[in-house]
Amino acid sequence: MEFVGYVVKIGKCYFQQRSSFDYTICERFVDAKKITKLDYAKKIAEETGGVVKHLYVSDKKLDEYKE
Repeated sequence: MEFVGYVVKIGKCYFQQRSSFDYTICERFVDAKKITKLDYAKKIAEETGGVVKHLYVSDKKLDEYKE
């Protein structure tokens, strides 16, 4: 298992992107934005009422999740 970043979970959805002060969320985990900086993930979670989740993947799936 390897740590690859963070995602922000908002209820049953995930943070996907931010432009100005507009946020886009998605229902599918695979469409969620993988965030590499914890401070940024915490900021988005605070602004949206979400929670930060650590993202780990197995060696078999590692290439799919790396940016």
